[in-house]
Amino acid sequence: MLLIFRNSLTKSLLIKTFCVLFSSLIVLNISGQEINKRRTLHKARKALYKEQYVNAQNEYIKLVNIEPTNDIYNFEAGLSYYLSTHQQTKSIPLFEAALQNSKEDTIVELYYFLGKSYQLNSEFEKATTAFEKFDHFIDHPTKSGKMLKNDVNREMENNKNGINYLANRNDKVFIENIGEKVNSIDREYAPVINKNGDVLLFTSRRNYKGNKKDKGDGWNLLTDKAELKKYLPDNVNTKKHDASITYSTDGNTIFTYKKDAIWQSNFKDGSWSTLKKLDDKINASKFNVPSVTISADGTTMFFVSTKKDGIGGKDIYKSVKKSNGEWELPVLLSNNINTVDDEDAPYLTEDGKTLYFSSTGHATMGGYDIYKSELVNGEWSLAENLGFPYNSPADDIYFIVDKSNENGFFSSSRVEGNGTFDIYSFSTTCKNLENTEIRGIVYNNQIKQPIKSTLTLTNLSTNKEETSATSLSTNGKFLLVAKPESQYNLAIVAEGFNPQTIKISTPKQCDYFQLFSEISLEKAKVNGEDVQIATLRNSFFNSEETKNNPAFANIDTASISKEVPLVKIETDNNYNTDKDLIALSRQLDPKTTAGFIIISDTIKVDKLVVTNTTNAPAFGPIYFDFDKHNLSNNAKK
Repeated sequence: MLLIFRNSLTKSLLIKTFCVLFSSLIVLNISGQEINKRRTLHKARKALYKEQYVNAQNEYIKLVNIEPTNDIYNFEAGLSYYLSTHQQTKSIPLFEAALQNSKEDTIVELYYFLGKSYQLNSEFEKATTAFEKFDHFIDHPTKSGKMLKNDVNREMENNKNGINYLANRNDKVFIENIGEKVNSIDREYAPVINKNGDVLLFTSRRNYKGNKKDKGDGWNLLTDKAELKKYLPDNVNTKKHDASITYSTDGNTIFTYKKDAIWQSNFKDGSWSTLKKLDDKINASKFNVPSVTISADGTTMFFVSTKKDGIGGKDIYKSVKKSNGEWELPVLLSNNINTVDDEDAPYLTEDGKTLYFSSTGHATMGGYDIYKSELVNGEWSLAENLGFPYNSPADDIYFIVDKSNENGFFSSSRVEGNGTFDIYSFSTTCKNLENTEIRGIVYNNQIKQPIKSTLTLTNLSTNKEETSATSLSTNGKFLLVAKPESQYNLAIVAEGFNPQTIKISTPKQCDYFQLFSEISLEKAKVNGEDVQIATLRNSFFNSEETKNNPAFANIDTASISKEVPLVKIETDNNYNTDKDLIALSRQLDPKTTAGFIIISDTIKVDKLVVTNTTNAPAFGPIYFDFDKHNLSNNAKK
């Protein structure tokens, strides 16, 4: 039994076809349980037919629970998730169960939908295998078979692209769903940010009733009418489809979409002008798409339209504003940008050198992918897929970025979202942890014994004491909790030594791991003066990752006990780790190893008896700033 269909087939038609096909497979019986199953199946299929997916899922799961090995129940239950465009990958175990409990040619469409579900879950190899099995059942010589074969080939090509992008994933891009205050079970898309970066406009299909108590961290929906007037003209929303499109760079012009056209409003003398429809050169298509971007000087517009002179479906055009304020006839961008498929959501960077857009063509991994093109010698370069994690096998679209090109937003229907379509933020700089932990040891370097001491961190930006800790007299160990990416004065008050303060910097920290500071104190004579020397060996990096580097495969821990007095006590769970780390630090060069810093500081002290020591080298304080290799010798007097 084989259904012939294309990706362009509407959901409603697909559902109706399946409902008719499978209604003939019901085995009628007069038993109570069979009557109950019959009614439940009728309710499930009715809900699926009406695209009431949650209701359909609830009914199908009842049937699956009654008969877990029923291939029809599992398959249709899988469809109720796959077709819902939300939590679609929940269809996978249901499709797999249907396949396991049916003959290979009973429900051949199963291979197609299982392949699509695997694809959405980024399991591209499995998806390709499923599509290959589905291909065996296509009637290739027929017209409809050839059409279906083309669709399957396209999906397998998407899988190849997906495998490539996944292997070259950019792990320095951090994607985050901006949360339930903005994203709902429905569609949220087309984010627009104001010039200050503190107000986000977006389009939503939901029926939202503002809640003035909906406050807290993160984004909060504005409901105050006076406040809204600062960012939107009056009557921007109607009973029909409306959308915010973009602000001009200076924030004084906004473009919106209504009545299948692009409209404009200007901010002047503290208020927005009445929305005015752009001329027919821009609004020439019968069905325009709410996508416009404009250059920083306001003279060049890129927009999306479906026109007879286009390359494919939706294409991107450019128009230049004349000196009289009118727009010139639009020019279709080249096939470096436009394809026979759909292009949408252009976004021009503030410097005018990069055009981002989304397309279902080019080398996509499925649905809309986000691309970029660079302006080189007046021509737009061949579109480049941004890859993972910007793109997914689902739809990724409406990409916008700040002028630093480091932070921005986009919309996606990826499977991990809150609903059908969500808005995500991205950053090419990771988000700092709230706190960082510095584990360490304090010891007397002359007699090689742990020291009881008090360590205090004072934040240099606020000049306030932020945290303190006491090292144990038994093993000299301590634990400080501080803010990452901050400058501190570390005050060391140790028994038998003068108080001493050293400046340290905590690094930016995206992933949790403990930093480590080895602090040694000693008394010596330098150039005939009595001094106290404090030396910090700061391992401000992930020690486990570094230790696994082949270059440090043979760490010598045998001689460490002669250099550092490591005392093993019951409560110290880090004894072996610290021993390895201290040994590792002896193999690291602070000039070439990022995150390993040696800071040495010398202060004058009253004449003291110095025992078990040789003459210390004549050097003043040496500072190694974090991730820098410059040295300075400015002794504290």
